Amino acid sequence: MRTSLIAATAVLALASGHAAAQSTNVCPDGKFAWAENIGWLNFRDANAGAQGVRVFNNHLRGWVWGENVGWINVGSGSGPYANTNGTNFGVNVDPSTGELSGFAWGENIGWVNFGTTASVGSQGARFDFSARRFRGYAWGENVGWINLDNSTHFVKALIGDANGDGVVDFGDLSLVLANFGQSGANLPGDVTGNGVVDFGDLSLVLSLFGQGC
Repeated sequence: MRTSLIAATAVLALASGHAAAQSTNVCPDGKFAWAENIGWLNFRDANAGAQGVRVFNNHLRGWVWGENVGWINVGSGSGPYANTNGTNFGVNVDPSTGELSGFAWGENIGWVNFGTTASVGSQGARFDFSARRFRGYAWGENVGWINLDNSTHFVKALIGDANGDGVVDFGDLSLVLANFGQSGANLPGDVTGNGVVDFGDLSLVLSLFGQGC
């Protein structure tokens, strides 16, 4: 079954060629987080989704938009991030527990700390892989708590969704095959976020095939 699936999609992939860049994998119906002091934060729609937040198994990448505070960068390039200075910061994800760590940066608000488990325990910021959503709280020294834990308004993401349409399907498989063997930053089809499109990406898409937000 998987062999025929790959073969059929390979034809489409070769015909379509390489795509330009990754899209967000934040779900269209789950893109907002709330902060009491700065209002709503949109994790999906930066540059029409082309630069929105992308969730990988071990790090985040992209931009959050706050109407009241402007842009917040959760990381760029291939993580995990060292977070030792202003050139290698970003938010990391523990692939086993989903616990978040590291920092995001907002030009108008400064550093936002996602590594809050040590201070608030079970309410620390994390990505719930089974529910495909963020939970807990992040902290900004200049803005206070950012609530990722609301039961109604929360940020969801579908790892494996290469084209950002909210479902893992032939479109995503096509992107992986069209870019297979390529290496570099922000590659479409690099759903594992390690800087190369390879069998790891193919395996992830096939394992999640048919699943949606």
